[in-house]
Amino acid sequence: MKKIFVVFLFIGLFFGCAKENNQSTIAVVGLGTVLVQPDMVQVNISLSQIAKTTRQAQEEVNIMVRQVLEILKEEEIEEKNIGTSSLRFNQEYEWDGNRRILIGQKVEQIITFSINDIQKDTEKAPRLLDKITQVNNIVLNQINFSVKDNKEHFIRSRELAYEKALEKAEQYAELSGLKIIKIVSLSELENPQNIPQSNRLYNTMAKSVDVDVGGSTILPTGEIEITSQIAVVFLLE
Repeated sequence: MKKIFVVFLFIGLFFGCAKENNQSTIAVVGLGTVLVQPDMVQVNISLSQIAKTTRQAQEEVNIMVRQVLEILKEEEIEEKNIGTSSLRFNQEYEWDGNRRILIGQKVEQIITFSINDIQKDTEKAPRLLDKITQVNNIVLNQINFSVKDNKEHFIRSRELAYEKALEKAEQYAELSGLKIIKIVSLSELENPQNIPQSNRLYNTMAKSVDVDVGGSTILPTGEIEITSQIAVVFLLE
């Protein structure tokens, strides 16, 4: 009898735990997006030269860099907002049939800089780019609009993301004849389109900067999206 009692007790405990672990849950993803006007623009440019020697190529690039820095100074871009992303030294070749021929030594320097408070002077960024493009062998790699202080915007985007997740969960729970009890887990997801911000016009602007018939750069800013994405698991009954 004792053995039988122990067996029944074990079985009762087992099924009690299983019942607890089999409670209904629902997992949803919420996406919150806030549209804001950008107040700064980040620019990435490449300066390169090919010469017979590395030293000669570097000296020519240094001349270009000094020209760009002078332009940035004229437009009151602070030194703290200017930096070198990379400095590369390579050999440059060309192909003649199946033969690879050395044509010179190449030096390339990539510089990034940011223009703040663009809403105060909407012509500052186009004017600056017009000046920089006068320097030969400059390549405009990237233009990215952003917001200098995005804390409050991210707070709001997270609120919207949670509201959207809760809205979804409540709808699915109602359709299932259940109701939400509490949150089991919540995690923030990395949004591949927004790390941390993206410009809705960026894809077209990255390909080229429009120039009007008078030769001036046209640089529409549009609005940028500040986005938060979360995954939430709710407990239902």
